[in-house]
Amino acid sequence: MEQQQWSEWVKSRNDPAKASSKPQALDDITVLDLSYKSFAGCYCSSMLAEFGAEVLRIEPPGGDFIRTFTPYGVTHQGEGLAYLTEGRNKFHITLDLQKGEARKMLKSLVSRADVLVETFSPGVMDDWGIGYEQLKRINPGLIFASITGHGQFGPMSRSRMPDYDNIAQARSGVQWVTGEVMPEGKGCEESPWAVPTKSGPWIGWVQPGTFMAAGILGALHWRDVKGEGQALDIATGEAYACFDDYAVLWYQGAGVVKERFGNLETSGWLYCFAPTKDSAVFLGGLRLEQWQAFADMVGKWDEWGAANWEGLTEFMEKEGQLKWAPLVFEETRKYTSGELVAMSVRYASEGRLAPITTTVAPVCSPLEAMKDANWLSRGIFVPVQDPVYGDVMVAQAEHKMTETPVRTRWVCRPVGYDNEHIYLKYLGLGPCRLKELKAAGVV
Repeated sequence: MEQQQWSEWVKSRNDPAKASSKPQALDDITVLDLSYKSFAGCYCSSMLAEFGAEVLRIEPPGGDFIRTFTPYGVTHQGEGLAYLTEGRNKFHITLDLQKGEARKMLKSLVSRADVLVETFSPGVMDDWGIGYEQLKRINPGLIFASITGHGQFGPMSRSRMPDYDNIAQARSGVQWVTGEVMPEGKGCEESPWAVPTKSGPWIGWVQPGTFMAAGILGALHWRDVKGEGQALDIATGEAYACFDDYAVLWYQGAGVVKERFGNLETSGWLYCFAPTKDSAVFLGGLRLEQWQAFADMVGKWDEWGAANWEGLTEFMEKEGQLKWAPLVFEETRKYTSGELVAMSVRYASEGRLAPITTTVAPVCSPLEAMKDANWLSRGIFVPVQDPVYGDVMVAQAEHKMTETPVRTRWVCRPVGYDNEHIYLKYLGLGPCRLKELKAAGVV
């Protein structure tokens, strides 16, 4: 199939606008989301909900604290902006699990569920009589997924240190190597900017939530094969530590502890973010010829002696990178980001080493990303027509699937919005009984 034909075919099959007319891969799966004060749990169940699972988001009667997470206190119809993105596709009900009647109701829900996601401290669910060992007697096929800050076992498993995104970042080892280089012989007092830098998004929560969603899919497949449920255990800091790349092997093999290297990369040159006249760009040239192409592209072929370079080793060493990076940045600051991108494209057809060129990509602001023609054509930034909250702009799922596409059906629900519908459907409770339970503080 020719490229153009394939492009047209796959676009027609993957067009997000047509998703609502197709089935969903998990539409026969019921998930109980008991995550509390944890975006890791919320993100995990959001992924499953996007694939079509019926997710019952179970909050305390007053609502989950994460509904208050929002920039500068801005809310939309009373909801924090952060939760509007992670309440998607879920039915919202309430239960006060500290009450015995509520735990009985949960057990009845468990008997009809496939997956339970929880983020309470280790031992809490067991103390309430609704831990995995107790619930699997009710439903042997239950997938019991626990996401906590420090795991279900280990020296810190019962620590009172909470599960915050930044704690996961801090304890993972990843943030130690994220940030500007500490100058030789200097300390934080002299170089206060050379400290570990947090990731912009809540990656310390999102990433373990993603890992757990993948683990749940694996456990569901195992259940289909063997008929057995199982308990899953992910610690957020441990999951994020998987992003340490080669750091562990480097220490094992050479005894080197990876340190912060700013916008440079210890394992490759040329590979960095560089300042420009109006913003910044990424420069990618992991082969000698690409590094030479950059020197030529900015008019430094002769001055830098690029023709005589024989390998990248001397440039990749720390001293080499710290020597060459300022020279590179001096050149990139002469141009706008757009000019550098155009120069790279032009060099690929006209340069001395063409078609070899340095890869140049602009560093986009969130607004630029939302207006990017490529992302717009793929439907990621399309407002959701939510029946409660109106038109809400949230990022759509990144998966494109020809037969069972993911989709956002609604963005969120108020606290307890679906109590009547869900408790009637699953437990046969009518309005009168629900009114009694609400008066007793159970729901």
